[in-house]
Amino acid sequence: MNAAVMAHRPPPLPCPLKHATIAYRCEVTAHDLSGSHEVILAYYRAASSRLAARWMRAEAQRLARLLAPEPAAPYLRSVMLVATDPSCPRPDADLLAWASSDEQYERALRVLASGNDYLLNVTDSDARYSVRVYALPTRSRPPQPSAPAGRRPYAPAGVGRHRKPRRWPFSR
Repeated sequence: MNAAVMAHRPPPLPCPLKHATIAYRCEVTAHDLSGSHEVILAYYRAASSRLAARWMRAEAQRLARLLAPEPAAPYLRSVMLVATDPSCPRPDADLLAWASSDEQYERALRVLASGNDYLLNVTDSDARYSVRVYALPTRSRPPQPSAPAGRRPYAPAGVGRHRKPRRWPFSR
């Protein structure tokens, strides 16, 4: 290329264009074993993979406490408790084991940071519980235009039209 063509090239951008930011949809669902019904128990939108992994860990612990509450809980005082067979499925134990494992937390963090979905399923005798996180591509906000010279970007307090309180005929 000659020097004349190089002179007319637009200057390079001061910073590279940003890629679409990623948010994470986190949810806990319960499914019946036939697969015909689904109930969303909790959901959250995380701004980073670390927040999503923390939410998964906290929700796994919360769901485990809901599935197997302590027998001394105040709301269970008037309920007759029955011992279960040791071969009965224990989804609460699986959830607590996953939530207390630092290796599983780091694995979930790596999977989410790479942009992949993470799913944790546990099954009870009559339902399947899922704690899952998946990435949501989001658009980054366009830059806000600056205020024209000599103008404030917002109206200061006390400026503008204010409504007067309504007078009721019976309030005299």
